[in-house]
Amino acid sequence: MGQERGEMERSKLEEEIGQRKARNPFAAVRNSLKQWVLRLYFRMVLFLYYRDVDVVGIDNVPTEGPVIFMGNHQNQFVDALMLFAHCPRTPHFIIAAKSMKRAVVGDIAGFMNCIPVRRPQDEAMAGEGFIKDVSNGVVTGVHTKFTKLPPGCIIVMASPKVQFKLVEAVDDEKGRIVLHDEKDPDMDEPSAFKVLPRIEQKDMWKSVFDKLQDNKCLGIFPEGGSHDQTTMLDMKDGVARFAFGALENGNSRAPVIVPVGLTYYYGHRFRSRAHMEFGKPVRIDSDWYRRYQADKSETIKEFMGGLKTAMENVTIQCSDWTRLKQVHFVRRLYLPPTMTLEADEYLRVTRRFAQGMDTDEVGHDEEVLAFLERLDKYQLLLKNYLLTDHQVVTLTQLQRRTSYKLLFDRVFTTSFWFVVALPGIAVNLPVGILARIYSDIKSKEAVKASSVKIKGNDVKASFKIICCMALGPLWIAFIATLCWIYLGFGNAVLTWVLYPIWTYYSVVWANNCIVSARSTFPILLSLHSKNYETRFRELYALRSQLVKDVRYLVHTKFRGRDAPLWSARSEELYRKIIAFESVFLDGGADHVKPFTVQHQSRCSTTPRFKTRCE
Repeated sequence: MGQERGEMERSKLEEEIGQRKARNPFAAVRNSLKQWVLRLYFRMVLFLYYRDVDVVGIDNVPTEGPVIFMGNHQNQFVDALMLFAHCPRTPHFIIAAKSMKRAVVGDIAGFMNCIPVRRPQDEAMAGEGFIKDVSNGVVTGVHTKFTKLPPGCIIVMASPKVQFKLVEAVDDEKGRIVLHDEKDPDMDEPSAFKVLPRIEQKDMWKSVFDKLQDNKCLGIFPEGGSHDQTTMLDMKDGVARFAFGALENGNSRAPVIVPVGLTYYYGHRFRSRAHMEFGKPVRIDSDWYRRYQADKSETIKEFMGGLKTAMENVTIQCSDWTRLKQVHFVRRLYLPPTMTLEADEYLRVTRRFAQGMDTDEVGHDEEVLAFLERLDKYQLLLKNYLLTDHQVVTLTQLQRRTSYKLLFDRVFTTSFWFVVALPGIAVNLPVGILARIYSDIKSKEAVKASSVKIKGNDVKASFKIICCMALGPLWIAFIATLCWIYLGFGNAVLTWVLYPIWTYYSVVWANNCIVSARSTFPILLSLHSKNYETRFRELYALRSQLVKDVRYLVHTKFRGRDAPLWSARSEELYRKIIAFESVFLDGGADHVKPFTVQHQSRCSTTPRFKTRCE
């Protein structure tokens, strides 16, 4: 009976879709053109903001059928722009209805055909009175009005941080509840509380099922909100309910869930780097659906466990920021300075170190702790000498005769990039300053309003980009107007065309100037005093010892402790790295030019990395 009903609903939906297409035959063409323009525009924006955007695993994206893209959420609106711009399919994102009302963001979400969802936390109300006791499935309040609250609403206490569902109000100051945690909270004094309303999501569910029925794609971030923590938050089960619900609603094809890992290296900073990795698709077979029909809640819980594992395979997670920085530094020491890696190998090595180092057994090992102490000392020395790790590899090559030549080369290079970049940077400086101030203000507001954000870095890039997207065209219009007044209409039109290109290259030239200037300072120090030459050689010796320590730990700690950590593909990569071992253990650094200046290198979907670019 249920199957026949599903067939009838599906045929009715297909008929409605056919009628809509018949009424407007150009709708599909117009929509495709709009999506293409949006994708091009977003790529240009991300191309300007990020130094490199690398995409891995595109072959894992199905070319047809309904797909749900499931990503981690560490960079607020930028995550959606990144996925929309570089995904071979067009995802329709689930977005908070609150965000649809924002300036710029709401307009962009409308163009992207996002599906709004009302979140209870966005419509929270301050509760009347105080809660003095929660025990044995009963809540007791003081001067409360529980009878005025709708059954099924969520009550969130201020202290302690506890939330529960109000099942039924016995009277104004007493009600029956269901705790989200099994243990009753300990309360020393009455607590204020907020009330999250129960919201019906019929329109959202209909939109989701319509998209999946039409073999389109959804984009969802199951953590619920963006954050700047180094681990993923608990995943909401909406993605599993979408997939199983689509089958239950009559879909002929089960939606395929593709995990997407978004990795940013200081993603809130201008001209930083970003990676996006599509993982292996997760499919719902007949056995999963049969189990879902027998026990929905338990099946969804088990299925979400599998999705969590899938996300761990495409993300880099650590216990805290200190450990994450150590992981990146250890990876730099482990990889030979002249070795070139594919993007997927680069991410896999970093992920293996994160998984290997961030365990209680390894983290409390005396040899590992002693190594990390030496690593901290090395990082402090780098900071004091204003050096980067890849520069240390060539410190032994600094000699008086070559240093003067290098100094002249670096001063000339720095001066050249400074001269060509200065006009563009000076003209666009007001927009950059306003974007920085605006993002800092929004970041502080986000931290105050959230319980999961640390510094609010996850919102900075989004609001910098939003500010520039809003002010950029206005600023260009202002410059073009001045050209029209003083230089004529033709020059004004030319300004509209060439100004964005000039702005981009000014940013690139300015970055080249900064990189060149940084490589000049150590040369000046070495020429200033022979003591610095001695200290630089000691620093190189310290790095060489750290490299040997890392290899020892890989052989004795990380590889031996956890067999799955080094899979077949990882063993292949391991042998590839070992082949380069002589590069930094037997004087291989002599093949590297001293203080090589690393300029921009845009990467495609199959990028390669030189490890000294880090």
